[in-house]
Amino acid sequence: MRRALLFAFLTMAACLLTSFNAQAYDRPDGKPAIVLAAFGTTDVEALASFTNILSHVEKAFPNYETRIAFTSNIIRNIWKKRAEDKEFKKANPNIDKRFYEIGNVFTELAQIQERGADVVLVQSLHVTDGEEYEDVKNLVDAIKGVKTFQPSLAPLPWIGVGAPALGVGDGPPAEIAAATKALAGIANEAKAQGAALVLMGHGNEHKTQKVFEKLQKSLRAAYYPQIYIGTVEAEPKIEAIVAELAKEKTKPKKVILAPFMVVAGDHAKNDMAGDEADSWSSVLKAAGYEVDSRLTGLGLNNDWANLYVNHLKALEPKVVALKK
Repeated sequence: MRRALLFAFLTMAACLLTSFNAQAYDRPDGKPAIVLAAFGTTDVEALASFTNILSHVEKAFPNYETRIAFTSNIIRNIWKKRAEDKEFKKANPNIDKRFYEIGNVFTELAQIQERGADVVLVQSLHVTDGEEYEDVKNLVDAIKGVKTFQPSLAPLPWIGVGAPALGVGDGPPAEIAAATKALAGIANEAKAQGAALVLMGHGNEHKTQKVFEKLQKSLRAAYYPQIYIGTVEAEPKIEAIVAELAKEKTKPKKVILAPFMVVAGDHAKNDMAGDEADSWSSVLKAAGYEVDSRLTGLGLNNDWANLYVNHLKALEPKVVALKK
């Protein structure tokens, strides 16, 4: 029911946008655009992951206008308040102005439509095709579903969605292989140190467990067996990983702990590396392991950033076909 209401609302809103713009101009050719869709973060240091991905996308698509959207209402509202906070801006002079002007996916698309862009690529910055990705795709599908008597008056004549990092479905082989290669740095480092590697994903009950299991299997085959992927919101949790570590024939003395998330924000700093007794770091230390916590989001990994670039490039043949 919720998704049906959302579809109806977005369809009506897109129709209104079409009606408004039909009075303004007959859709002149506009610069194509890319919207990067992420949940978002309020952590200033974690923004570096998004700016790194932005730079990779802009380099790969120099003829496109590139925007970023946060799907979290709470996070966007915090950035709106910060935009009016002179002291905050003074203390953080290097923040990209796009974060102060951040909108959701729909408002970013509306602004792009207003200036007449005919081609828009929406790229998910999610790890898997969970609920967040599906909401973005449903939004785009709703806009694509708007029919106009004159095709030139369609809200956005061509719009497509790039898959999340690990693809769509239960771990497509090509995406699993690419992600495995992207994680070579930290996997080889942990192996060289004789440490277990534990990656903390966000997870959801929607479908992440099977995908993470496939990636874990691939990582172990490519590098070494003591690699684990757990989640905060789904399974397996840290307790299950500790139980697995205890069964190892050669029990490691050290664990390298890192976020399996695009940004190293609140989850990484608190749930993973925090001082509370239930943080992953504390649970591992209580089990007798030396813990090396890394607070680096996947977005700072250039190979991971290029996973999103490659998903955008997969949309390009469709754009070329459209223009012929």
